[in-house]
Amino acid sequence: MKTICYISNFGKNLDSKTIDTLTKKVSLKNNKLGVTGLLIIKDNHFFQIIEGESHIIDELFDKISIDKRHNNLIKLLETQIEDRIFDDYNSGDFQIVKDYSNLKKLYLYFNWIKEAEYIPAIEIINLTTNFLKFSH
Repeated sequence: MKTICYISNFGKNLDSKTIDTLTKKVSLKNNKLGVTGLLIIKDNHFFQIIEGESHIIDELFDKISIDKRHNNLIKLLETQIEDRIFDDYNSGDFQIVKDYSNLKKLYLYFNWIKEAEYIPAIEIINLTTNFLKFSH
């Protein structure tokens, strides 16, 4: 199992309708591939965490890195994991976070998994909370 976390800027001409279509496709495709994690869309940035079988995550990230809907993609974390961090979040379905109610649910989940003191989870939580605090 592997997890990758990255941040990127919206590509040129990426409007809200395109983003809505994209997020529906991302969610369906990731669920079909058995990829868990989340995508946060905030202030013209994508922040995504993907986790699953190593070869699937590698192939998915390779596709993401050449996708023109992203600019300035930066991989923040890539690590092997023993267990999925987001398996118990949203019934294990891939999650898109775009509004406050989803953020509140995410913070509650993070508070719950912090108790496990699983280092990769703590790194993911820190990266995510820093992104949410400092992006504008």
